[in-house]
Amino acid sequence: MKKLNLHYLLFSISFIIFNSCTTDKIKEKINKTGDVAGQALGEFSSGVKTGVEKAVEPKIEINARLKKVGIDFGKMTVSGDSSNIDNILTAYLIFNENYKGTITAKAFDKNNLEMGRVKINIKGIKDEAKYVDFHFDKRTDIANDSRLTLE
Repeated sequence: MKKLNLHYLLFSISFIIFNSCTTDKIKEKINKTGDVAGQALGEFSSGVKTGVEKAVEPKIEINARLKKVGIDFGKMTVSGDSSNIDNILTAYLIFNENYKGTITAKAFDKNNLEMGRVKINIKGIKDEAKYVDFHFDKRTDIANDSRLTLE
């Protein structure tokens, strides 16, 4: 269905272009039509990207203790290493207070069974922010139906 709409759009664009009388008008219409088509395709691809990102986001829960000690979280992403397994949680930590301690990340599968755990030592100074990687074992594949906790 979408392929048919794309063909219809391309046919309409071609029809408009060839109905122009002069070379200058043809160039002008090509530019305008190309601009409109480019914007439409850009919005479409942006929507697809956003939809895919939302579809592959695992649920991430943050323990209240971390907020009490002055740590906030910004953007978090799940990615993979060279083995094509999504086993790295990258978290942007914001330190509202000085902090020195550990943070543990746990991964659970769709049946709520623990499948990975990473504990890292963190040191942050008040008003500092940085990215931290929680690199799980290569056998921990974080899927879109997984659940992650930070404690």
